[in-house]
Amino acid sequence: MTFRELQLADETIFNNWIKDWKRETKKVSIATSLDSTFSQYLINLEKMKTHNVNHLVKATNYFFIEDNIIKGGVSARWDLNDHLLKFGGHIGYGVSPAWRKQGVAKQMLKLTLAFYKARHISPILITAEIWNTASRKTIESNGGILENIVNEPDTDKYWCRYWIDL
Repeated sequence: MTFRELQLADETIFNNWIKDWKRETKKVSIATSLDSTFSQYLINLEKMKTHNVNHLVKATNYFFIEDNIIKGGVSARWDLNDHLLKFGGHIGYGVSPAWRKQGVAKQMLKLTLAFYKARHISPILITAEIWNTASRKTIESNGGILENIVNEPDTDKYWCRYWIDL
């Protein structure tokens, strides 16, 4: 198992990951700008590490790869804007539909928290929609303490806001 940023050689496994997601939904977790080529996608990810791109905060994306299969991904956001402070948090993650309920999210979150600890960023805010019991359990198993549940205006979404002290 590796947990790392994508490389140019990962194009095939990345495309397979996208196909796995699209069998379930049109929205691919943590993947943005999918209308570009893979090399342009990597350039965009690299820019995101040092610049606020498309009104998004600086972030690094890591992928959980095992047996040459991307099983999940994480967006580690190094800052919070107003929206993330209320509804999104420092960390966004998603596990491919085929690999859920196998501990991948728990492992990814644990590995991601180590990056925050190394950068001396604490506490960490992580959110999950109220219906997403699996994500809430993942956050709680990594030390998340529920602060509150908030409604995102003009939506029917309710977010559970958790803090983790490192």
